[in-house]
Amino acid sequence: MSVAPRRAAFSHAWLRPGFADLLVVFLVILVASIGGGRLFGDADAATHVATGSWILDHRQIPRVDPFSGTHAGAEWFAHEWLADLGSALLYRAGGWNGLVAAAALLIALPHFVLFRFLVRRGDDVLAAFGAVVAAAATASSHWLARPHLLTVVCLVLWTVTLESVVARRSGSRLLLWLPPLALLWANLHGGFLVAFGVLLCYGLGEVVAVQAAPSPERAGAPGSRSLVRPLVAAGVVAAACTLLNPWGWRLPAHLISFFTIHGPALKATTEFAPAAADDRAGLALFVFTGLCIAGVVCGLRAAPFPSQAALRGAARPGRGPTGPFHPGTLLALALTTAMAFASIRHVELMTLFGALVISGGVSSLLRARSDGPTRDQLAALRLREERSGGAYAVAAIVIVWILAILGLLPRAGFDPGQFPVGAVAALKRDGTVPAGPVFTPDVWGGYLILEWPQARVFVDGRWDMYGDEFFKRYADIYMARPGWSEALVSMGVTLAILPRDAPLVEAMEGHPDWVRQRADETSTVFRLREVSQGS
Repeated sequence: MSVAPRRAAFSHAWLRPGFADLLVVFLVILVASIGGGRLFGDADAATHVATGSWILDHRQIPRVDPFSGTHAGAEWFAHEWLADLGSALLYRAGGWNGLVAAAALLIALPHFVLFRFLVRRGDDVLAAFGAVVAAAATASSHWLARPHLLTVVCLVLWTVTLESVVARRSGSRLLLWLPPLALLWANLHGGFLVAFGVLLCYGLGEVVAVQAAPSPERAGAPGSRSLVRPLVAAGVVAAACTLLNPWGWRLPAHLISFFTIHGPALKATTEFAPAAADDRAGLALFVFTGLCIAGVVCGLRAAPFPSQAALRGAARPGRGPTGPFHPGTLLALALTTAMAFASIRHVELMTLFGALVISGGVSSLLRARSDGPTRDQLAALRLREERSGGAYAVAAIVIVWILAILGLLPRAGFDPGQFPVGAVAALKRDGTVPAGPVFTPDVWGGYLILEWPQARVFVDGRWDMYGDEFFKRYADIYMARPGWSEALVSMGVTLAILPRDAPLVEAMEGHPDWVRQRADETSTVFRLREVSQGS
């Protein structure tokens, strides 16, 4: 085929709508239309913007805390500094709508990549589409305008690389992409640590696969060479690359210590709470786990079938000791499932491997149990999907970005019904900035950091900096346990901004040392009485 016909065929395929386009367009429209409020369900988005703005203003990465009134000058690992910088630039360019547009891209991109990978490895199109949509629905409870969205993108790229290599669809040279990805990831989000747990799972899975293979294959049949050494080498180089960050080896040491040793006070926070069946996120996780189990059962029950590689002439068998799944995939699913049930914040990691298993298992059963004409139709649909799509997905993302820059997306930002928007605005108008820290819930702290930078917060969402002991003291005060007033006074607190239903509100209402200054439908503001009388 000459160059002109090839270009024409590519253009035709690019413009032909496919399931990948449908997936991206749906996710982008969903995030852009309703994400303006849901993406800002906690104040950490504001903290990241404030941190990025500090970096832009001071031309350096903060090494000590510049925001709080209780830990000012304390060492702070701003380990998401590169993502914070991006958040600040987006905010300056398009306000909160700029972050909505970025979130739409970061949510749609990994699902697009995952779906295309599933189709190109030979999975049924409808099974892959259903698995990815189920994964997105399960993870949607944790869609927030925060850097963890970048961890999902990086993990999908990391996992697709490993899956391609261990399935022998690509050579081990593809692993050379893992070290630079780890370098970037380590400066974007602390979730880079999970990459090495996943890599370990695939390494152990490769050992299992090789040991379980028939003797002739272990003796040197095509595609049977163990990948343990290349995986170990890639892991070592990638680990070394993660040390290229502003804190060197101390950053992974700090994160490992925080994630493994944090005590009961931090475990009681919403961010670290375990999965529960009485809320939407926990229920979705339980349902998705059931789908994963069903996917494994489907794969194991499917009769042996030739894989796509075998159909192309490879000597690799289509099934191994764990059916159509590589043992590393199942190990990674087990690891991330345990993480998700221990802390609901990890649900997005688990859904990636769940989608791999659901799609692979259902596709295996369909190929095994369908008759010839049905298999031919499924194969034709897969081939069409491989050769189509892209233009509408790109158009949807570009349109959302243009609307964000022009300020034409639905209103985005923090909901005045959930955050002290009115109270902070009124206090700023008063022009009086308290000398000590402002006591407010940790989930509101980031909002004050950005919107009232002259004040200093008592606490915010940077749990790794404050530590468990401080959070226990904070919780005792917030729950109005004995000695709460003395503790506030001893720490220099003269102003408190509290949710109306906070236990401390009732205690302050009846305490002679505190006076209510203002109240609205969201928050109540109290001042220390002697300060209030002197102002």
